[in-house]
Amino acid sequence: MEPRPEYEVCPVCKLDTYMNPSMRFLINTECYHKMCESCVDRLYSQGPAPCPYPTCTRTLRKNRFKRQTFADVAVEREIDVRKRVAQVFNRRREEFESLKDYNDYLEEVETAIFNLVNKVDVDGTEAKLKAYEEANKQQIADNLNMQSREAEMAELERKTEEDRRRQQREEAVEETLAEQAMKRQVERNVIDSLANGTDGDAESVVRKVTAAAQKTVLKKSSARRGAREVSQSFEDHALSMISHVPTRVSTPVLKEGPYDPMEGEDYISDLYSVKPHYYDPFLDNIEKSRQAQAAGFRVTNVYEQVLMDAFMGLGCFIETEKKSVQ
Repeated sequence: MEPRPEYEVCPVCKLDTYMNPSMRFLINTECYHKMCESCVDRLYSQGPAPCPYPTCTRTLRKNRFKRQTFADVAVEREIDVRKRVAQVFNRRREEFESLKDYNDYLEEVETAIFNLVNKVDVDGTEAKLKAYEEANKQQIADNLNMQSREAEMAELERKTEEDRRRQQREEAVEETLAEQAMKRQVERNVIDSLANGTDGDAESVVRKVTAAAQKTVLKKSSARRGAREVSQSFEDHALSMISHVPTRVSTPVLKEGPYDPMEGEDYISDLYSVKPHYYDPFLDNIEKSRQAQAAGFRVTNVYEQVLMDAFMGLGCFIETEKKSVQ
């Protein structure tokens, strides 16, 4: 009986998950060929051995096998390559003097990843990675240490936020239970006071008991709120003390981008003012249409553009500007 298509089959031992539902498949980062966990133990428990795939010549080790995360092996391989390259090329934006230098560096990193993923000049790329790692060993270690500290800080902030939310939920439950208990106590006090008949009529008894209960509730809620604010201030102070991560002193980065001759101008002219409406049946019909309203069309934008174009050349004397330039 052949296995169904939806069941996975080990290409080495030919067993499938239909007969062995607990079967787990592993891949090796050397060649990314898949085989079951039993075959991995049987072939590589005694040490390194060749890959059992007929066309593969790689030597595999047991400690390099891992569970497959993505269904597509190509995606799995690219993710592993990116992680490995990122361990070496881990420079940051603040280490570069200009944005162009940083973009050139990123392009170099992506070129190395593309070569390794698509098996283009693999030997040359590997040699380049090794040479860069040897030349920048201390800088790479510093960046890895900084990344580790940043990850620890992010995890600490996440746990602190989770604890804060859990505490808020617990306090909300406690307040609800306390409110319910207080209501039951008020009901008992009202009944006892009415039964004794010593505190006046029923309305005055209810008002007196309710006022006393509200005073008690406000006192308890104020105490809980004060304790929560003190705890919050201590948490914020602790986070501010340990969240300091040393950064490198870098040269100021100049603003990149195309030159804008009108930068700083507010495009407001004293020569004219734009009225909210002008007589123009054509524009009025467009503005009232549903298509224009849905697209966000505003007739005032047309008025502003037309007036700006009409007054654009006023006050500009070319001969005077030529003399000032010369």
